[in-house]
Amino acid sequence: MSDSSFISLALSGQVLSDEIEDFVEAWHASDSSLDIHEYLGMTFDEYSLWVSDPDAIDTILTARHTERPLREAVNDNIRIQERIAARSDEAGKLVTLTRWIAAQPDR
Repeated sequence: MSDSSFISLALSGQVLSDEIEDFVEAWHASDSSLDIHEYLGMTFDEYSLWVSDPDAIDTILTARHTERPLREAVNDNIRIQERIAARSDEAGKLVTLTRWIAAQPDR
């Protein structure tokens, strides 16, 4: 049986990252016994990041695709956002990502 989770389908190019809401709606409409993060194919950490910053879905997918730890991918994203924030209104996103990193237990 193939994995039809959002993460699996997004990584294989069968769905776009902005289609995640369709999967959330499908979970709500289903009688699945899976938690939402499992249904989406995410770890709990990935899900908690996505809930705190929906735009982080691309970072999550990049981390999965490159097989890098999520924390490392988020830290890279923070560094990029710091450069962008110096030139724009992206400072709010930077704060959200920084708070998420700070809230993660050391593993």
